[in-house]
Amino acid sequence: MYLRNNTYYKLLRKPIKGLAAGILLCFFAMQDVRAAKKDSLAPKFDYARIGVDLSKFVASYIDDRYNSYEFTVDLHYKRDIYFVTDFGFGNSQVSNPQISYGSKNAFVRLGVDKTFFGKEFRGDMDNAFIGVRYGAGFVNRTAGTYFIKDTVWGNASGDVQKATFVAQWVELVGGFRMEILKNIFVGWNIRVKTFVNPKKFAELPPPYLAGYGQSEKNTAFGYNFYLLYGIGKNRN
Repeated sequence: MYLRNNTYYKLLRKPIKGLAAGILLCFFAMQDVRAAKKDSLAPKFDYARIGVDLSKFVASYIDDRYNSYEFTVDLHYKRDIYFVTDFGFGNSQVSNPQISYGSKNAFVRLGVDKTFFGKEFRGDMDNAFIGVRYGAGFVNRTAGTYFIKDTVWGNASGDVQKATFVAQWVELVGGFRMEILKNIFVGWNIRVKTFVNPKKFAELPPPYLAGYGQSEKNTAFGYNFYLLYGIGKNRN
């Protein structure tokens, strides 16, 4: 009661309340600034593309020794970085008088691409890139039968047991993406690949490994021609 009736209290009451309110406002404003700053630093995936490799469909139709189907998804991380996942499946067959066996596999490749060119206009998505990938193929090879004709030592024949294993490789990739219609892209790239675990292919390597290529080679070259569709709002 004394404090409320005190003359000095009556004079300072409003300034004290104003100061307290100001302190509270500053506190909450600082919290908002910190939250906004934190949000601005957080990674934002603002655009995604999913595509299919048209070249593999054509090659599978032309060549009856193998089938291979590949797809890709990339996510825009920041101005010049994309995270990429490639995946697919396929099968191949060897059949001749000397040996006969087949294989099938699914694969996934994970990696990152870095683009080079700046935007020429608002919403420009055309760009060249270079990237790296880690690939893994889950292989199921059938049992093989072989026949060796030898006029000196005599003919021989036999079977090789079926096998299941994981093939692993790394890649260096480079290429280009171009928007031909709004959110519709075409893109091509070339790849240099090398096995991490080549010993897995010491016995009857699959004639063709989807996602890699000719698996009897420790280092292989490949290519893709993609048709892609983009989804996203932020294209600044």
